Amino acid sequence: MKVSVVIPVYNVKPYLERCVKSVISQTYKDLEIILVDDGSTDGSGELCDDIATTDNRIIVIHQNNQGLSGARNEGIRKANGEYIIFIDSDDAWLIDNGLELLIKKIHPNCDLITFKNVDFWDKDRATLTKNYDIDTLNRLPNPQAVFLHLVRTQALRISACFILVRRQILTDNNIFFYKGIISEDLSWSLHLWQHIQTVVIVNLDFYGYYHRENSITTTIANTLHAYQCFDQIFSYWEEQCNQHCINAEAIRIYLADIWVSRGYAFYKLKTSEKSAALAIMKQHSNLLQYATTSKSKRVAIMKQYIGIKNSLLVLGVYWRLRTKIIGHVIRKK
Repeated sequence: MKVSVVIPVYNVKPYLERCVKSVISQTYKDLEIILVDDGSTDGSGELCDDIATTDNRIIVIHQNNQGLSGARNEGIRKANGEYIIFIDSDDAWLIDNGLELLIKKIHPNCDLITFKNVDFWDKDRATLTKNYDIDTLNRLPNPQAVFLHLVRTQALRISACFILVRRQILTDNNIFFYKGIISEDLSWSLHLWQHIQTVVIVNLDFYGYYHRENSITTTIANTLHAYQCFDQIFSYWEEQCNQHCINAEAIRIYLADIWVSRGYAFYKLKTSEKSAALAIMKQHSNLLQYATTSKSKRVAIMKQYIGIKNSLLVLGVYWRLRTKIIGHVIRKK
């Protein structure tokens, strides 16, 4: 079966060849590789064209800048494979036969395969994610139960890059990425899980996620704009859950965890932005009533005793101390 590999490209010239090489090197060869140049200004677009001359499976699309969501959406529209997989152009796949191993796990009508990632912080440090509890997951009756278990155990990996998905699920249900927001993977993934009928979980450290100082995660993510985006996300999914959508229980638990994650980042905001961000956090603090995981339950209790603002201050102090003393959970790769 053909697999469409969608690679959005925007000003990543130093990393692009590493990314594409990791795809071309896959032992599974029935691929179409879609490079979507999203208005790059650093020569990445020209490099896409050069790389395309080395492999006839590569398709290059040039478009005006529409952001990561717009680039991925164009890749979905152009894809012809039975399955789609995403990889960001500053990342890389780590195992040459990784895609082949995933394909072998596909059974008839499989909608989704999810696998593991490795986080790289610099040339010497990597975070290895915890294995999925495959035995428990295999005993669960349906994908909704799988989703709930992943959320409750904090094992849900929300990134679109950590799955292989049947293309028809996306096109038949109009599952595209929202433009103009950060954490676009979050709503996209929650929509996707509404329509999954069969899922396979694989303990394969396949995706290499390379953290960069000037990436979106480390620039826009800790600004007021990020909180405004999460305001939209929280509001939308709270409404969906109130209308009894599929996975409502799991989504509420997950949103409570996301609220706490935003709390950890609150101290990084500019002083001029904190008042507006605090108002957003207060507006959605009701999510903590669904706290189920250990971290969200602790914050829910803390909020009752010292209030939201003081809770956010405590979370900030904790996160700074954790980063300074413990750092990332690092293992040599």
